[in-house]
Amino acid sequence: MDLPEVELFVAQLLDTGEMNSDTRDDLERILSEARAGQSHPDDLAYLRAFHARIFSTLPPAPDLEPGLDEGAADLRAEIEQLRAELDAARQQIVDLEARLAERG
Repeated sequence: MDLPEVELFVAQLLDTGEMNSDTRDDLERILSEARAGQSHPDDLAYLRAFHARIFSTLPPAPDLEPGLDEGAADLRAEIEQLRAELDAARQQIVDLEARLAERG
């Protein structure tokens, strides 16, 4: 995730006007660290997942029979977390490859 994307995601989230003070502080910290070139992969994964959750264009899943989708929310949350971890791992690979290339 590059700086322009971090700036865009943070701006869009803050522009909703629905973030509590702790979330605003976290978003501003993530943006500040990104601008300083000190982003943490877990923060970027959180930002990507949080943005996706807030701005998801997917329609809600249809309700199944009562009781059948009790675990569905947990599974969706786990999928979201795994996607965020995958994004963070991919970014870490890019960062490590760049460091390796610098060493020549």
